[in-house]
Amino acid sequence: MKMRKMIIPAAAALLLSLMPHIAEAASAPKVRKYSATMAKAHLPTAPNKGTDDYRCFLLDPKVKEDSIIRSIEFIPQRKNYVHHAIIFRVTDADIAEAIAADKSGIGWPCFGGTGLGGMMSTFVTSPWISSWAPGRGKDIAPKGYGTPFKKGERFVLQVHYNLLAATDGKIETDQSKILMEAVPAKGSKIKQLKLELFAAPVELACPSGVTGPLCDRGQSLMDLASRTGAASARQALALNAICGQNPNRPTPSVISRCDKIMGTYFNIVAAGPHMHLLGRSLKMTFNPGRANEKIILDVPNYNFDDQSSTNLKTPIAVSPGDTIRVECTFDPTLRQKIPQLQSLEPRYVTWGEGSSDEMCLGVLAGTTN
Repeated sequence: MKMRKMIIPAAAALLLSLMPHIAEAASAPKVRKYSATMAKAHLPTAPNKGTDDYRCFLLDPKVKEDSIIRSIEFIPQRKNYVHHAIIFRVTDADIAEAIAADKSGIGWPCFGGTGLGGMMSTFVTSPWISSWAPGRGKDIAPKGYGTPFKKGERFVLQVHYNLLAATDGKIETDQSKILMEAVPAKGSKIKQLKLELFAAPVELACPSGVTGPLCDRGQSLMDLASRTGAASARQALALNAICGQNPNRPTPSVISRCDKIMGTYFNIVAAGPHMHLLGRSLKMTFNPGRANEKIILDVPNYNFDDQSSTNLKTPIAVSPGDTIRVECTFDPTLRQKIPQLQSLEPRYVTWGEGSSDEMCLGVLAGTTN
């Protein structure tokens, strides 16, 4: 009897100690899994004798309640020539336009962005929420954070097909998909993330001793426009103007840099790099040259096959007036060494969407409150 009296209080104490954890588990939002596949298989073709196909597809994960994305994953069917993919969240403002553009599942050409809602749609009404490149798996939000996704919203999946990488030149249809894990937004304490993009212009002259018609910058920009659309050439010029260079007479350099003065509060929790095949290094710096300077991201040996993002150990609080710098280094001689590029005509390389063009892009994930 005495033993029984001892057991009962002990069991009660154990139950009391577990109650907070049981309550927490009971109140934790249930993770729901969603899958969305391209409605129709796409056979990539490059326009105007180019080697790249950018195609946008409208995907419906059929989300029935306002949610917060905890993880998202792009599953390419053709891993050899899918160069990269970007997932955009399509809000009510652009859904009707997206449905019309998608033409019952065949998608639409989209060099430079989705083309929905005007040029600012990538940042406002149909924002970029995730990206994939070789070596990157599931895009998992940092603990305690997630991306909002409202009932009835859809994805635009932009896929960049690099036809230079097709095995033995054989092009087959692709029908890739997106997997998503989300929790209901109602009652959730998860902080909602957004992405900020930081780009720098690219101006890579042909290496010493390398010559050809496209080594002339003007001719190269005309070729860029013919392969990927006039908007791409305008974007290359605009980046120079935004970053303080003469867009018509920039100084060629293997180093690309741009400082952006922030106009809003932003709490950085993760950062990732994006360049193409000539990229060597990428660094992002908070308030360079000031007393409170901090390195946000430092990738000294950039690897195109590993563009995974990095969660910051300690979030960085950004205030209006603070500066964020993105800086990249390139090696244009790699065009004569990389099998995918060495058979191409020498060129002056600028910012552009194609695999034979370049980018200097830092991607930050964070919150605005």
